[in-house]
Amino acid sequence: MLMPISQRFAAISALLAVLLVSGCSGSERPSAYSDSATVVAIGDSIMVAASEHITDLVNGIVIDAEIGRPFRDGIHALEHQLAQNGPPDILVVALGTNAGTSTDQIDELMGLTEDIDEVIFVNVRVPRDWESSTNGALIDAAGRHDNVRIVDWYGESDGGDHLFRSDGYHPNETGSELWANLIVIEIKS
Repeated sequence: MLMPISQRFAAISALLAVLLVSGCSGSERPSAYSDSATVVAIGDSIMVAASEHITDLVNGIVIDAEIGRPFRDGIHALEHQLAQNGPPDILVVALGTNAGTSTDQIDELMGLTEDIDEVIFVNVRVPRDWESSTNGALIDAAGRHDNVRIVDWYGESDGGDHLFRSDGYHPNETGSELWANLIVIEIKS
């Protein structure tokens, strides 16, 4: 039985505090994250809203997020980041809220990541036709690429109407903090 979202949020916050204090030994799998690792995050308005939470918890993270950004524009943003700064150790991709994505677009993005140790995709919760196909394409990518992991925002926010603004998909302050914490836990695991 799943615990209520408020209890999951409290448990995630407590885990995050332990990970931050302990330095996250990553005993379950090796981690590319250390304080010297480079982390780039490409996202849309969901990331814009949570960026302060993420930057407070991940030293030196570069966040490139824009309101209304579709997945295709995120690919161009990644190309720009790579041209300017070279490949990061960890890439976080939180796109798909605006018009979804496809396997072809994900593969195009993944074609840019051959020198990136870890790619973390954040799935979407958006009450639109593309929600399911976008999340399915992300799961498929994780199955086809060894360096891909998924942050399950869709699953973690299930039943959490109190986490969202009235539109049902833009997180409020509580939701943004939870969204950010899920990403930080995945970065540091």
